[in-house]
Amino acid sequence: MEQEGEKKLLQNYPKLQVDVLKVGHHGSKTSSSPEFIKEIHPKLALISVGKANRYGHPNQETLETLAKNQVKTLRTDQKGAIKLTEVNQQWQIKTVR
Repeated sequence: MEQEGEKKLLQNYPKLQVDVLKVGHHGSKTSSSPEFIKEIHPKLALISVGKANRYGHPNQETLETLAKNQVKTLRTDQKGAIKLTEVNQQWQIKTVR
């Protein structure tokens, strides 16, 4: 989802609470705006991105936005497949390379 979609989502769901965010468009500059991240304040962000991709994803600004908002970030180019499981209202994270 790009920034226009983020705005519409927040308009439709102004009190949206997010535990895990799948970052849009491989973490490109046009997704996960600072305003959106600040508003939803996810605990964890997942970025699906190919290793050494020619587009330079994820964008450094996107990574900085997540870091500034203290969002733990996992990337498939670094961790491989990422599996989340909820057990007793807690997230368990497993990665497989």
